[in-house]
Amino acid sequence: MGRMAEAIRGTGVAPGALGIFWLGGAGFVLKTAQGKVVVIDPYLSNSLDRVYGWKRLPSSPVVLQPREVEADLVLTTHAHEDHLDPDSIPGIAEASQAIFVGPTTCVETMRGWGIPTERVLEINRGEERVIAGIPVSAVVAHHVSPAGAQTPDAVGYVLDLEGTVIYHTGDSLYTADLGRVKERHPDILFVVINGQYGNMSSEEAARLTAELTPRRVIPMHWGLVAENTAEPCEFLGALGTLGSQAQPVIIAPGDLYVYTGV
Repeated sequence: MGRMAEAIRGTGVAPGALGIFWLGGAGFVLKTAQGKVVVIDPYLSNSLDRVYGWKRLPSSPVVLQPREVEADLVLTTHAHEDHLDPDSIPGIAEASQAIFVGPTTCVETMRGWGIPTERVLEINRGEERVIAGIPVSAVVAHHVSPAGAQTPDAVGYVLDLEGTVIYHTGDSLYTADLGRVKERHPDILFVVINGQYGNMSSEEAARLTAELTPRRVIPMHWGLVAENTAEPCEFLGALGTLGSQAQPVIIAPGDLYVYTGV
């Protein structure tokens, strides 16, 4: 078992807190005080190199092997390879009893990979479900592929993790309707900042942060491949310019940040 897998298994989280591990890209592992483990958009391979010729940067190595993942839920936001990874999801399914959740295109793909139907649950924009005891809401995301094609059922997720509300934007352009999530009072915002291929820029991500007023904000979708990245310092600067009170958190791939609720 690798270092990160051991850390996830061995990490205890206090009541009211949340353990957050970054997988790189838009991928995270979230661990609650009750030991629930939620994985979002795990990209644990080099499939982007095979499909697009995009190689991982040295600063973002594969930090966890698919067969090391022990999760209650695996959430996918849309069907692009760095979010619904053909070299990661099947291995996770074979080695764990996780439930896999996503919009229609993700569900169809995962079932096509042979994951049992009862372990793949569909959730689309505007829908809410309690899965493995965790309230999951799918919210709108506006995204296009590297080739410019629309991803009409891409979603973000709002999760209530034992009292800590998180909002993962998925891949999305900035639009006014993302601001509706403020009604859910997110404590932690996971926001894309790469500013290309159908995603908001650092400045737009900072604007969304200011609108949603989370306690913490974690920029994502940077540092994975040279062809699709951004500098988090630009996001931090934009946050400061807007006077956002959200505390930014920068996590290295494979590392742990513990949100304590204050």
